[in-house]
Amino acid sequence: MVPLAAALAAGLLVTGCTGAVSSAIKSVAPSVSVPSLPTRSPRETEAAQPTAQEPATSAAAESPAASSSSGSNLIWLWIVLGALVLIGIIVLVARSGRRGPKPAEVWQARSVDAYAKGSALYDAMRMAEAPGALVAPDAAARWADIQRRADDLGQALYAMREAAPDEDKRMRTADVLAALQSVRSVMAAERGTDVTRVPPPEMVRSRLMAFSAALQGLRGADDRMPY
Repeated sequence: MVPLAAALAAGLLVTGCTGAVSSAIKSVAPSVSVPSLPTRSPRETEAAQPTAQEPATSAAAESPAASSSSGSNLIWLWIVLGALVLIGIIVLVARSGRRGPKPAEVWQARSVDAYAKGSALYDAMRMAEAPGALVAPDAAARWADIQRRADDLGQALYAMREAAPDEDKRMRTADVLAALQSVRSVMAAERGTDVTRVPPPEMVRSRLMAFSAALQGLRGADDRMPY
């Protein structure tokens, strides 16, 4: 915008200077007095008359041409200035259109999506830990769905941790990721074939609660996430 303002100022200065010079010439012209010429005889006057008329005629012919040239130059000047202003507006609009979202805004949008996915996954895990759910006919299908949801959420959390705009958001994302891996591992052990490694139900419930608390921490008070 600075070059455009300078160009406009230059145009105004040129226009103002031209007008000032023209006004000065008009104001000075009437005040110039022509010295009186010596008295000549009629014969000398008739001989000198054609010579005096020629400069007057040429000056009268040149005056409209000079005025027309000056007006044409001013018109072209304003056309060029208008084109510069239009180009500057186009450049500013193009640059504003290329501006992407800020890192904090990108992380905020990802955190909203991760919180929604995590809440849905927590509900599915809690239902899979209900009494009798481990021996239900659809237990295997539920567990496969939980694993798929956990993989999807884990990938989103990894991306969020790498793109976190500050240390606080990075730590909150890491807490959710650690809680997810912990509850997933204990639920996998619960469904494993090694009976000696089956965790007690209290451990599974405590890790589920830790996962829920980490999700709540991801939704900080400054993030304005939906409840």
